[in-house]
Formats: sequence, C-alpha cells, structure tokens
Amino acid sequence: MNSTLMVQLDMNSFCQAVDLPRAYVIEIVEHGILEPQGRTPDEWLFDDFAPVVAKRAKKLHDDLELEWEGVALAMELLEEVQQLRRENDQLKRRLSRFVL
Repeated sequence: MNSTLMVQLDMNSFCQAVDLPRAYVIEIVEHGILEPQGRTPDEWLFDDFAPVVAKRAKKLHDDLELEWEGVALAMELLEEVQQLRRENDQLKRRLSRFVL
C-alpha cells in the first residue's frame, strides 16, 4: 500500500520556511504563483511543494528585480518550456522506434 503523507503549512510556518514576509506571500498568492487552500491568509494552508515554488519566485524577484507580475509570467513561461521539453522527449522516444 502506497500512502502519501502530505504536509501542510499554515501562513506563519510557511513564511518562516521560505524566509518571506507575510505581505510578500500575500502578493505571491494574489498573482496566482501559489494557490493555498483556505479563503483568507489566516486560513491558508500550503502544500509541501509550495515552498519550492515560493523560493523560485523569490529568486526571480530578487535576482532579476522583477515585480510579482513579472515573476508570475516568468514562472508560467518556464513551466510551459518544461512541458514542451517533456513532450519533445516523449515524441523523440516514439520516433526512435521507427528510425533505424
């Protein structure tokens, strides 16, 4: 039996885990970079992948001096590139069966 344990972090724990102030986390959520469960920041729960996303967003924000809107767009485009690469790899594997 394969059971997956999903850790959820509340707002305070999440802010500590990613070393971001509450206001930044709220902005990140408002721009759709993160999608926590719950209606208000005090109710928000973040899954165990959210810190990875938040740290990546923070790096883009800090390193490239992007506004959160730009970070959201950059992350969306990066995800699209990754998806296209996965699809390309899959198509290459399929094609290799027919090429000698």
